Amino acid sequence: MDTIDQTRAKIADLRVQLQSGKVFGSTGEIARGIILNSLQHQSPTEVELPNDDEVRELIKELQEDLKNGSLTNITDKELDKLIMHLGSPNSDIRDKGIFFLFNDLIQNQILSDSQLVLMFDHLLNDDVIFNHITEDENDGVYGRSFSVMMLSTLIYVDRAGRNFIDPERKNFLVEQIAMYVILENDTRGFNGSHGWVHAYTHIGNVLDELAGDPDLIRADKVLLLAILFEKYRVIQTPLIFGEPNRLATYLANQFQEDEIYRQFGLIELREWRRSLSMNRIRESEGMWNAMFNRQRLLQSLILNPNLPQDIIDYLEDTSDFTM
Repeated sequence: MDTIDQTRAKIADLRVQLQSGKVFGSTGEIARGIILNSLQHQSPTEVELPNDDEVRELIKELQEDLKNGSLTNITDKELDKLIMHLGSPNSDIRDKGIFFLFNDLIQNQILSDSQLVLMFDHLLNDDVIFNHITEDENDGVYGRSFSVMMLSTLIYVDRAGRNFIDPERKNFLVEQIAMYVILENDTRGFNGSHGWVHAYTHIGNVLDELAGDPDLIRADKVLLLAILFEKYRVIQTPLIFGEPNRLATYLANQFQEDEIYRQFGLIELREWRRSLSMNRIRESEGMWNAMFNRQRLLQSLILNPNLPQDIIDYLEDTSDFTM
C-alpha cells in the first residue's frame, strides 16, 4: 500500500498529465489504480481531543452576543479555540454549536479576511483533514468531515466576493480535496450517539462548490470527477443517508457546465457498466453494498432536473439505473 506522500505524488503527476493534454479518457483508469493502492485499513487508535468544557461557555457567549447585536468581532484566540473543537464527537458542540455559529459569524461578516485565511489554512492541514484517515471507523472522522463541510462554506464565501483564497491556496485546496476523497473510507451517515458523520455528503458539498468555480481549470475539474467516480465504485459499505443524492447533484451541475465534463461522465458510466458485465461477480455483503450504492446514485442522477439530455439518453437507453 502507498503512503499518503506516495499517493500525493501520483495525484500530482496525474494533474500534470491532464493539464498538458497527455491523458483524458484514461484518467479514470489511472485514478482507480491510485485509489486501490491507497486503501489502508489499520486498527483505530485513540483520538485526542480537547475538553469540550473549554469551549462550551464561549459558544454560548458568542451566540448570545450575536442574538442581541453586540458582537462585532472575535479574537484570533477565540477563533482558534472554536476551530480546535470542530471535531468534537458531541453533536451539540460540533454541529449545532460550532458549525452553526461559524455560519452565523460569516453571514454577519464578523470574521476578517485574515481570520478566514486562518480557518482555511488550518482546515487543509494534513493533521486535520487526514486525521486518523487510514484507520478503520474512528472518532477522527468528525473533525475530517466537518472540516470539509466548513471548507465548502469558505469556498462559497470567497466566490461571493470576499476573494481571500489566492491561487497558491486554490491549487493546494484541489490537491487536498482530491487526496481526501481517495483516502476517506468512513461512509457512516447518522450515528445514534454522536449525530451526523456524513463525510460523503460533505464531499458532495465541497465538490459542488469547486464545480462552480470559474477560476478552476478544466483539467482539475476532470480530475475531481474521475476520483469521485472511481472511489465511489470501490466503496463496499452502504451510502444510505442521502449521500448519493448529494453527489448526483454535484455530478449533474458539473455536467451542465461544459461538454467536456459530459463526455468524461459518459466514459466513466460506460466503463462502470462494462466492468460489471465483464467481471464474474462473487456474492458478498460488500459486493451488494457496491451494487446498491451504484443504483441509488444513478437513480438520483436520472431524477435530477439539471441532468443534461445526453446523459439522460444514455441511462434510459441502457436502463442502467435499475437493478
